[in-house]
Amino acid sequence: MNRTRKTILWLALVLAVLLAGGAALAWGAPRDQWDYRRASRAGLPAVTYTGDWSAPSTLKLYLELYVQRLSDGDADGLTDLSWHRRWFARHAEAAAARRVIGTYGKGAAGPVSIDLTPEDPYDVRGGTIHFRRTGQQETFTVFKRNGLWLFVIGSS
Repeated sequence: MNRTRKTILWLALVLAVLLAGGAALAWGAPRDQWDYRRASRAGLPAVTYTGDWSAPSTLKLYLELYVQRLSDGDADGLTDLSWHRRWFARHAEAAAARRVIGTYGKGAAGPVSIDLTPEDPYDVRGGTIHFRRTGQQETFTVFKRNGLWLFVIGSS
């Protein structure tokens, strides 16, 4: 009986550790990025691409989501597209997203063109988003982490 009790306690401890590890992984994972197509809403903006033509379709879709969320004024959606340094930085990222929306949101509602630079060996890309309605330009850097393209919002 004593041996059975130890075995049950040991299995319960292993199960608790596995559940805690799974919860920690899920907590730190980006919420809406597992599939960019599922994250998108109807009516992605018409974006013209210039520069590097070899950009993957997932990166183009990601940039279209970025422009869509700018034009919608969706700060939560915009932070979902960003890299979360730490869970406690979420408030600062939301504030930065609101500043970006305030700056470029009106321009994102009109025609947009994106000039992409060639990819470097570390899956980092940059470029310039041209908001033709307002004449504004936004330079950006995106990087791939665990197969997902991510902005660093609020880094400047």
